[in-house]
Amino acid sequence: MTGNSSLSRHAGVAILTLACGMVALLPADAFAEALLTRNQNPLTLPYGLPKPLPARLPSAGSGRFTVDVNWSNSAMLESSGDYDFTLDAESQEARLRVEHAVGSQWAAMIELPWRNLSGGSLDGFIENWHDLFGLPQGPRKNMPDDRLLIDYQRDGETLLHLDDGGSGIADIPIGVGYQAHASKERAVSAWLTVKLPVGDSDDLLGSGATDVALSIAGETRLAEQWLLFGQVDAVWLGDGEILPQYQDSFAWAALAGVSWNAWRTLDLTVQFQANSQVFDLPVEGLSGDAVILSYGGSYRTTGGWRFDVGMSEDIQVDASPDATFYFAVQRGF
Repeated sequence: MTGNSSLSRHAGVAILTLACGMVALLPADAFAEALLTRNQNPLTLPYGLPKPLPARLPSAGSGRFTVDVNWSNSAMLESSGDYDFTLDAESQEARLRVEHAVGSQWAAMIELPWRNLSGGSLDGFIENWHDLFGLPQGPRKNMPDDRLLIDYQRDGETLLHLDDGGSGIADIPIGVGYQAHASKERAVSAWLTVKLPVGDSDDLLGSGATDVALSIAGETRLAEQWLLFGQVDAVWLGDGEILPQYQDSFAWAALAGVSWNAWRTLDLTVQFQANSQVFDLPVEGLSGDAVILSYGGSYRTTGGWRFDVGMSEDIQVDASPDATFYFAVQRGF
């Protein structure tokens, strides 16, 4: 991420300090999990790359719900001899995920997403933050504040152009999981997820096609307070309506992270996520191969609630947004 590594380190310190101030006084066992975030590139979001899935399914007869919000800001300019690409956008995505056990080894999952794509309001804040700490601005100084423009031109022909924001229900993933192994120290699950084409592809709320993903999620407890987790995804992409002549038919994704029960009811998590390109194009901003670092904290109450706050940055520059802020609330039932 251009100029954003130092920004993210400062933001990470602020996030963890805030989380520490919320810690309860009663002890609790570690209950760490991945942060429910993924690549928030507006041109990747319509496709069926799964968010982190639980390695340990709910116990028989129980379930849980999660409401998560990802707020991201992107500013990208790419140009070569035969193409010009601009991505200047901000998105807010809120998802309600419900998981429920079906017997002792199976679980069902559904996500109801709402997405807004616009010029947003974070450009000035990010520019001022960069100025305050002497960080490079990249292309931001050459872009109007709070503008929405997604434009791709190749050989003088406009292939993609969006300058009018939209919001609404996005494509809906439904899934079924199988508990392949579960013990006190480790767990492995397998998931089949189908993403249904509900969102409007003209507003980038959906791809216009059904995608199918097969995922393996696992976790291993190293000690009383440490947990390693990971996930691999194979995704078959239907024939979508966004740059259909360049869309790939297959993509992969992977996740690896560690969570530490730092103090009583506070878990601190760091995770890396990667995904392959969705379009067969040499443009990073058009959903190129992405590597993303996410970090944050989770606070758990004695009443069964969990609150997450975190941030993501692009390790592979321009393949994902400059900054993504993450918030979530979860509770079992």
